[in-house]
Amino acid sequence: MKTQKKLSNAYYISIGAISIFVASYNIAIISVALKPIERAFDVGSAIVYLLGALIFVGAMIGAVVSGVFSDRFGRVSILAIDIITFLLAGIGSALSTNIAMLMFFRTLVGVGVGIDYVVIFTYISEIVAGRNSTRNLALIMFFANFGILFSYLIGGSLLTMGSAGWRYALLSGALFSIVTLIMRAGLKESSLWKFKRIKSMKTIIKDVTSRENRKYLYRFSVPWFLYQIGDQSLTMFLPFILITALGISSVSGAFSAVIVKVFTIPASILAFLIIQRLGTRKLQAAGFIIRSVFLGILGFGIYFALRMPGIEIIILLGLAFFFGSMGPDKTTVIMPVENYDESIRASGQGFNEMAGRFGGLIGILAFSLFRLAGIDIGLIFLSVTCILGFFFTIAYRDKQHTEKISKKANEID
Repeated sequence: MKTQKKLSNAYYISIGAISIFVASYNIAIISVALKPIERAFDVGSAIVYLLGALIFVGAMIGAVVSGVFSDRFGRVSILAIDIITFLLAGIGSALSTNIAMLMFFRTLVGVGVGIDYVVIFTYISEIVAGRNSTRNLALIMFFANFGILFSYLIGGSLLTMGSAGWRYALLSGALFSIVTLIMRAGLKESSLWKFKRIKSMKTIIKDVTSRENRKYLYRFSVPWFLYQIGDQSLTMFLPFILITALGISSVSGAFSAVIVKVFTIPASILAFLIIQRLGTRKLQAAGFIIRSVFLGILGFGIYFALRMPGIEIIILLGLAFFFGSMGPDKTTVIMPVENYDESIRASGQGFNEMAGRFGGLIGILAFSLFRLAGIDIGLIFLSVTCILGFFFTIAYRDKQHTEKISKKANEID
């Protein structure tokens, strides 16, 4: 029975992992295509920046709506929607004949991303409950790094296929979602959701915004917001930053971004190993403050015109990604889903994720503006947001409910 349960847990964790891989791939794939799209549609850089940001508008919508609907109608039924969204939006993006059409479909991709990050973590936290819940969720988030890494690698390769290369890159996000569709076939509904189900959407919204739960909305939303300001702007513009700082081509920028992003792999492994022993709060605080140091060094180094070889820039960016991935990249997603009651878990996760996606939107738009004064100012700005994230994290103590989840899971079994 134990072997069977382990195999079952591994199966669900693998579903969560591929789901997050596909979602993060779809977020980042646009980053390698921004320059070619700018040339293809002959639009200004401001429009291109807006195109990069629109996925977070969609993600905000997808997060809130899917959270409430998932608590009302179930996890599995809502999970089916994001796959359809990725397929249709990915194909539509690749076939877009004008920038307005592309903007619409990239916003739709964002809706799928918002759904995925809310419902898959909610679902897995209930299906695979127990003492190792935190580590399991950290393991799933590990694959977000691979999604972004592969988007740079595959996207950069597809750009070499001529003027239509960016279309193939955006289409690849839809093709990856087919794997998720196959893996999710036959998923069973969460027993914890069935046990705690609330049949009124009005009651769900009332509960999640109640005085008791409002503290979670603030406590988890603000760090997620502050982290995503830096993380999503860096992820979206990493090839662009490298192209500017190193004076290289779009293809070289994409492949250089792969080198930077590789730093997140050992960071995620480290997070998986220490997250339960150190605790999410301490790990988050450490990740924030150390990331701010490396972003600050790079930003001020460029600002004061210090001689910085290409390898130094890559290493400093890589270390910034390392400590972000080791800490708040995992903890901001995990903390909400471990604290809200099962009856409103997806809604709570959705509201918190909405704040995070709003941070991503603000980060991209703000970094775009700061970049007009130079990427150094943009990097210093991101360093400051990490410092704020550190102070807000240490100001609050998070309450873990892993044992409660395990107990309820055992009672239902």
